[in-house]
Amino acid sequence: MHTEGRDWLRWRWPRVVAIAVFLLGGVAMANIWLHGESRQHEVTRARLSELNMMLHEESSLQWKTLADRNSPVAVARDLGTLRARERAILQSLEGTGDLGQQVDQYHAVLDEELGLLGVGKTAEAKALEQRETNPRFARLNLSLQHLAQQAVDAADRANGFANLAVVVAMVAAVAAIGVLVYRFEREHRASQRADEELLRQQRIALDTLAEHEALVRHQASHDPLTGLPNRRALNELFDAGAAPAALLLVDLDDFKPVNDNLGHAAGDELLIAVAERLLAAAGPDDTVVRLGGDEFAVVVATGDAADGVRVARAVVAALATPFEVAGSQVRIGASVGVAPADGRTGGGELLRRADQAMYRIKQGGKGGYEVFRRSTLAAA
Repeated sequence: MHTEGRDWLRWRWPRVVAIAVFLLGGVAMANIWLHGESRQHEVTRARLSELNMMLHEESSLQWKTLADRNSPVAVARDLGTLRARERAILQSLEGTGDLGQQVDQYHAVLDEELGLLGVGKTAEAKALEQRETNPRFARLNLSLQHLAQQAVDAADRANGFANLAVVVAMVAAVAAIGVLVYRFEREHRASQRADEELLRQQRIALDTLAEHEALVRHQASHDPLTGLPNRRALNELFDAGAAPAALLLVDLDDFKPVNDNLGHAAGDELLIAVAERLLAAAGPDDTVVRLGGDEFAVVVATGDAADGVRVARAVVAALATPFEVAGSQVRIGASVGVAPADGRTGGGELLRRADQAMYRIKQGGKGGYEVFRRSTLAAA
């Protein structure tokens, strides 16, 4: 179905574009012609207005002979000029009916009136004006106004048809293209939904992979029973250049009897409880590590050797308190070796020194802490 939709687009698209271009081209030509008609009607209206003004001027020009008896020649010359321009306008106009005949009749009356004025018969000229000239001029003026209004109406109609043709063509073109766009959009949305679903599945897969990798990294560097960092994490800490104040090695006393008498499940429960007490005894910046079996380490992050001793005392005190395990009260202790750091000794060497100090306290009866010294291992 997806291929069928693309075939439809492939074959219909050129046809729709060709039809739209042809339609818009035809409308453009019609629009140009209609606007040309509109401009022609505007020209006609302007020429009718000019003719009306010249007729007014011609009507008033003849009375100059009353004010100046020497002006008949000038008046005759001006009348000739006006009438030549009027005749040119009448010849350029089309569809004006008997307008030319009306103008000729008006000119005849004006000439008669001008003749009377030329021989001094002013009263007769005025009577002729009232009887013939003014009524003819009024009718001629109405005809000019009517023709001018017709020209304006025709221009408006031409503009209206031109605008309507553009609107109809645009609607038709938009409708034709809209059909194609609708099919295209439908195919596009279907493809987009498929892409979005693929991206969603990829994101889920990447998130799952990231969670799995994080879990693997956590499991590789943490003890599965207590959740504490393991020996590998301790080595990575030192490899990263950590400079602690001291390293404590904690070995539980009398842990084996718990496993032997209460079982390994009780032993695991006890180890979890020991981890919780070690975390409580250590500082907020210190790191508690389970090295394996019943052996733990505490990395005292800041301070000096005195801070290592302080944490060692807190650990011994915390583990000396009895535990409730498998419904029984269990007492164990802890032997703690303290290896102060000097800023130059590596992690492996600190661990070896802490182990020596812890072994010393084990030999001395367990349940305490010992600080490593180069010259002697004296109890603190």
